[in-house]
Amino acid sequence: MKDGIDRRTFLRMSGLSAAAAVAAACGAPGGDAEPEAADEAPAAEEAPAADSGTMSKYNESPLLAERVAAGTLPPVDERLPANPVVIEPLEEVGQYGGTTRVAIGNPNHLFGDPQAVMGTELILRIAPDFSSITSGLAESWEFNEDATEQILHLREGLMWSDGAPFSADDFMFSWHDLWLNEEYAPGGPPTAWKAGASPGGDPLQMEKIDDYTIKLSFSKPYPLIVLHETFYAGSQGGLWQPAHYLKQFHPEYGDADEIAKMTEEAGFEEWRQLIRDKGRVGSTIPAQIGLPGMTAFIRVDDAPDHHTYERNPYYWKIDTAGNQLPYIDKTIVFVIGDREVANAKLIAGELEFSGRQADLANMELYMANLESADLKIKMWKSTFPGRTIIVPNHTHKDPQVREFFGNKDVRHAMSISINREEINDVVYFGLGEPRQWAAWPGSKYYEEGDESHWAQFDPDMAMELLDQAGYSEKDADGFRLFPDGSRVSWVIQLDTEQADVLDVFELVVEQWRQVGLDPSLRPINRSHLNELVAANDMGMSGWEGDISDITWVWCSRLNHPGQCNVPWGKGYDIWLDGDQESEIAVEPPDEVAWVYHRWQEMIDAVTEEEHVAIARELWEWFYDYLPGFGTVGIPKPVVMKKNLTNFPDDGVWGFSVIRAVPVHPEQFFYKQS
Repeated sequence: MKDGIDRRTFLRMSGLSAAAAVAAACGAPGGDAEPEAADEAPAAEEAPAADSGTMSKYNESPLLAERVAAGTLPPVDERLPANPVVIEPLEEVGQYGGTTRVAIGNPNHLFGDPQAVMGTELILRIAPDFSSITSGLAESWEFNEDATEQILHLREGLMWSDGAPFSADDFMFSWHDLWLNEEYAPGGPPTAWKAGASPGGDPLQMEKIDDYTIKLSFSKPYPLIVLHETFYAGSQGGLWQPAHYLKQFHPEYGDADEIAKMTEEAGFEEWRQLIRDKGRVGSTIPAQIGLPGMTAFIRVDDAPDHHTYERNPYYWKIDTAGNQLPYIDKTIVFVIGDREVANAKLIAGELEFSGRQADLANMELYMANLESADLKIKMWKSTFPGRTIIVPNHTHKDPQVREFFGNKDVRHAMSISINREEINDVVYFGLGEPRQWAAWPGSKYYEEGDESHWAQFDPDMAMELLDQAGYSEKDADGFRLFPDGSRVSWVIQLDTEQADVLDVFELVVEQWRQVGLDPSLRPINRSHLNELVAANDMGMSGWEGDISDITWVWCSRLNHPGQCNVPWGKGYDIWLDGDQESEIAVEPPDEVAWVYHRWQEMIDAVTEEEHVAIARELWEWFYDYLPGFGTVGIPKPVVMKKNLTNFPDDGVWGFSVIRAVPVHPEQFFYKQS
């Protein structure tokens, strides 16, 4: 890249490695350790002991100590379980206090940076290596021999943020009283909790063994349920909810007249609307004020332009010195729809952290303001081996466009006529890796050379393939023609909230025009795009091509015809799901049907070996069939205040690993000089 600073210069200036390796388990935060005695804790703002006549075993935030002294909160020893989870700080034991300010794009997007700085709690967790699974609210689990039963052993003595016990009853209530209640869930439980994660699968069966032990039974092998327990489905609002709180809004437990009154006052017509609202969570973080949670921070207030979260006084983790976590007292989440405005506020010192909205394209801006804004940058690996993937609609309603996208030679030609090096230089500051969409090296799904399939820039070969595919006729301007004599053209609808997608497609469109294709761009908002996808009215689109070993089987982006935000075979998927009478259903080619069924066999595989073997079959199929294609894989700049401590130098950023959650954000703190 001629303008700006190149990759080598950036690395020299920042002292960071853009090829950040995944954080190793050895020395990573989150390992079990024995806590030191409380009087040895080196926390800078040690909380005063409550006047109870006994020495506290643990330390707590001065914010909470004040409430204990005022008699509005029990002592910290009474708020922690007998065996709290011990988090080993990455660099050092932290200091209490401080506020983190982050930004989100709209009021409902409580994911991304809020998750990164506050963390979340799930049944199981993605480990600090960002790929394996470790304990969460369940401290252990096991399957029977054929994976048709799973036993979950919950941690004992945990409490909700209001002090009520957390137990198996919270699972039983969520499952039996909500998801299996036809009034609450007329469509039945979510697909995640059905055998094989199949829409037509049998719902699991749940049995309470004791207060801290649950047995889940399935009608066929379902070992990959652990992936859902580790991701969004495993959070509050899924398989577990605060029974003690929500029962007051449920007709089986609450007063009917009170429920009717509350329903009317809230502007609802049915109790299920009321209880859904009262239990409303946002992307694994409790979003309803007053809703008890198990996370390190609990929402306490909101305003039109921000949400406010405070530390959970009953949070069940400590550091190695006996300090109750989290260290930071408060998080304020500002609603800022414009990325440029969010960047400006970061540079102005009005935000402490930016990850989701931090872009490689703004590296010069960040570097120029590191000292003045008191910032630092961690260059993490990302879950984006294809930052933007290109998704043609193989079931397009226009027969000519459908036939065009359905031709393998055409798709190969479109892929190799993309100049990925140019995209990398222009859009990603030369810091990315031009490549086909494939898992990163190190993934269990990766084999050497995966990223090279049809990823070379070869416009001459592309033109030969397009001729061979039957599109050799051209108009006076050099554009190729459909059989009816019209120009080979289609509409590309792009969600404007997707970072980089418009910049990438503007280049790709010009590159395709060089080989005689004439697509047009139509930027739209996400809601409109969702409507077009649902109606099979999408021509072509682009999306984040994220991959992780945790989520790829549920949201493969390109390997499966019907998965995720902008599927390439929506009509095929509807047909294969059994709704062949739908007006948008399209009978698929045999090999697409094979993928659909083989995918389910991969999910049902009992052993890891069989699972990975089938996955490799599906990847090899993808590289030949190439239903869509990648552009550039990127690292991820994560920008934060210079004194934010215990945030690792190396990590993996992305939706499919819930950003920084695996490295325990509850241990982050602001170091005071």
